[in-house]
Amino acid sequence: LSRNGIMGLVKKIFSKVIIHLLSLIICYVVSTVTLLRWFKLGNALFHVKPRSTPPAILQDEKWGTHGYLHLKSQGIKIHYVESGDRSKPLIVCFHGFPEFWFSWRYQLKEFSSDHWVVAVDMRGYGDSDKPSPLFDYSIDKLVEDLRQIVLELGRMKGIDWNKERCTVMAHDWGGALAWLLVNLHPQLFDYHISFNAPHPSASARHRQSSFKQKIMSWYMIFFQTPWVPEIIIRANDLEMFDNLAKPMKNRDEMFNHEIIEAYKYTFGKKGALIGPLNYYRNMDPTMAEMSFPKVSVPTLIIWGTEDKALAKPIAELNAVLCENAQIQWIEKTGHWVQMEEHALVNNLIRDYFIKNLKIVKTQDECITSA
Repeated sequence: LSRNGIMGLVKKIFSKVIIHLLSLIICYVVSTVTLLRWFKLGNALFHVKPRSTPPAILQDEKWGTHGYLHLKSQGIKIHYVESGDRSKPLIVCFHGFPEFWFSWRYQLKEFSSDHWVVAVDMRGYGDSDKPSPLFDYSIDKLVEDLRQIVLELGRMKGIDWNKERCTVMAHDWGGALAWLLVNLHPQLFDYHISFNAPHPSASARHRQSSFKQKIMSWYMIFFQTPWVPEIIIRANDLEMFDNLAKPMKNRDEMFNHEIIEAYKYTFGKKGALIGPLNYYRNMDPTMAEMSFPKVSVPTLIIWGTEDKALAKPIAELNAVLCENAQIQWIEKTGHWVQMEEHALVNNLIRDYFIKNLKIVKTQDECITSA
């Protein structure tokens, strides 16, 4: 190793040690609160209601058709839901935490009239394969999953990548990985639409410089603790999902009891939380120091301004890392923007498509005239 390589490794190890120490402190506080709740509620605190049958809403044909992709070189099977005609332009949707394909239900319905829309369960989530080892959730493997998903869908559709590209929509963790995907493989994409999703470098840099963001990111550190986060999330019949729903806009429509039950069914299965939490356990603390080329894929950043986990400056830092980016702020809306304000968000996306199509047509006319 060179001197710089050794210093980089030392920094990475030191950062990991600090994060683990912080995670233990946060774990102690959370565990103490949980212990006090146990004195009050007894063993019922750790009871998760058995849910052996999928809720009817997850099987409703209006969302689309279920299927599986076999990523042979990755050694995993990926579940997806597709809607629309495969001959139409492809939109691929990647979710975040704690979500699964169902978070894209409004986009599956809206864009299936003129696109082939595919929403996947990412590695470790939903009905996709859930390898247990921590190393199976490295950033490199997760980004490669996304690339191979796109290529496999392209194969199913018969895409000639020299003539046709697709659109990627992504939120939260799926969005963080999608930033790296479009950076590394821009030749696959016409558009990149990012929903409250941090570029890994932008979020790491903002955490370094912002005390407020450090506080907002407490859960990211806590989730890196072994075992305890799984127990806390499952507490009181996965009460976390009831709590996530409380501040949401349009709650009666978007996150009512039936929909909460769909999330509890998905994340209440044995081992269902190990994979999602392993994403956090593989976070690279030195990401802020890494240098990335600017994203060349045209990018629309849609950001709910009341996000309690990711502050607004991250969206602005995201845009700086792009050659061609537009930010649309969704006021008085939280982290789950593609659900909370789905009608507005879908209209913004359509307008973005129309605007860029006009630009492409104008450019083609200019080339023809020349």
